[in-house]
Amino acid sequence: MKHNFQGKSLLLEFKRGNTHAFRVVYDMFFPSLCFFAKRLVDNDGEGEDIAADSFVKLMNRHDSFNTLSNIKAFLYITTRNACLNYMRYSQRQHTSKRELNRIQEKTDEHALSHMVHAEVLREVEFEIEQLPNRCKEIFKLIYYERRSADEIAELMGISINTVWVQRAKAIQLIRTNLLKKGMLSVLLGFLVITDNTLKM
Repeated sequence: MKHNFQGKSLLLEFKRGNTHAFRVVYDMFFPSLCFFAKRLVDNDGEGEDIAADSFVKLMNRHDSFNTLSNIKAFLYITTRNACLNYMRYSQRQHTSKRELNRIQEKTDEHALSHMVHAEVLREVEFEIEQLPNRCKEIFKLIYYERRSADEIAELMGISINTVWVQRAKAIQLIRTNLLKKGMLSVLLGFLVITDNTLKM
């Protein structure tokens, strides 16, 4: 059953402990929070667990928040602290106190940039999900699964030229929507990071 909460109604239902509202908040923040945690601890499994645990803590305090910005800040701060605790625990056996302090300083230095990266990646992923089905499937195969054009053509039973045409169409659609939001640089950064995995 789909629930279309808007602004204040979402926050109100969340504070009441409405599980559907919690799911909306989870879908809103989990992908970027998970990315943030994975980057900090450099471990996909642990990062995902830490992000998920932050939502458990959020639910336990569901009636304490007055804005969605408060919820977002709580999630990032809780996740950052849990990541630091994990790193301290992992390094404790073979790292000096001085080295642990250096690791924390480095983490503090990069935490904000990781958070920003996570947020802009979430914006790109939102636009990807709005693509027509074939465009979306080909775009994900290229940039998420690192498939070559030859592999995609064989997998989908289409020509290599169709792969390139659909890829170009996907980029154009995403570009247009991000341009309207003043976020074109987000797409350019995404393509620079991922395009080196595709043989042109």
